[in-house]
Amino acid sequence: MRIEYNAGTALSIMRGNPVRGWISGKPEKMAKERLTTGNYLSVEHKSKFKIDPSWPIFTMGSCFAREVENILMMRGLPLLLKGHGVPAEHFESWDEETGRGGGADRGQLSRGALNKYSVRSMTHELRRVLAGESYPNDGLIELAPGQWFDPHASGLKLLDRETAFANRKRLSEATAQIKNARICFFTLGLTETWLDSETGIAMNAHPGPTWLARMPERFRFIDYGYDTTLADMLDTIGLIREHCHPEMRFIVTVSPVPFGATFKDADVIVANSASKSVLRAVAEELFRRFDFVDYFPSYEIVLNSPRTIAFEDDQLHIAREMVAHVMTTFQGAYLGDAAQPQAA
Repeated sequence: MRIEYNAGTALSIMRGNPVRGWISGKPEKMAKERLTTGNYLSVEHKSKFKIDPSWPIFTMGSCFAREVENILMMRGLPLLLKGHGVPAEHFESWDEETGRGGGADRGQLSRGALNKYSVRSMTHELRRVLAGESYPNDGLIELAPGQWFDPHASGLKLLDRETAFANRKRLSEATAQIKNARICFFTLGLTETWLDSETGIAMNAHPGPTWLARMPERFRFIDYGYDTTLADMLDTIGLIREHCHPEMRFIVTVSPVPFGATFKDADVIVANSASKSVLRAVAEELFRRFDFVDYFPSYEIVLNSPRTIAFEDDQLHIAREMVAHVMTTFQGAYLGDAAQPQAA
């Protein structure tokens, strides 16, 4: 959807915008100055709507969405996924010696399994709980006798049938919380996706290189483009407003977290940029089309802050202080309160 207005309107909008200039305007408002402070980027975000602090919030998306959730909970907002997740012991990263893994301690539930990296996998997960979409064995795959893989989970190790199906129930119940939401916060992660040819499921994650090599005909790599990704988001938004709150409002952002590796014949930095560009373009189109969809610039805030303070040492994950800065901007824009985090 294009934006168009006459020259008088364009000049009026430009003159009324204090952050319009890259090298012009008040020094503290110029992009040049804000980008070279050596500190976190300051962005003036005009939100389309405000959030009532009592409105339940549902979050979905990549690992950056989990960081967003942590800050939202610290600030006392009603997060619907609080208390949901999978036992930490069921994650590949679980360390029996330290009693930690999956982002939680022994005996605790971790929301890490809820990570959704591609738009197509988000769409499938939501269609399960809102449209009754079903699959043989609930979509789980028995890769070897007694070793079950959930293609819609994230970070889980292969588990016995009973445990794997119990976790799938937990994850579906968590996703079903969207029915109680008034605000949806979507974090779009990447476009590279894996397909299970037998079930048609766009997997949230592949089962690992070993299993891809053993079952090359079952698993297929797909890098979805702009048209398909936009269609998926339109389908998802329509589905939610049909089956959940009819006046649901959406805040969409693009995760600044790059993917760890690409399956395309390209430099990972170039492939990541291409993927994020598609998602950013989709988010922009949704923002232009609907008054109930807003775009929040997490991506721009992080990517235009110094990497030495924005990212952890692996240059992959976002530093906690950076996330806090992003969410301070979020709170000021949508709640009118830029107060610092308080203990939950």
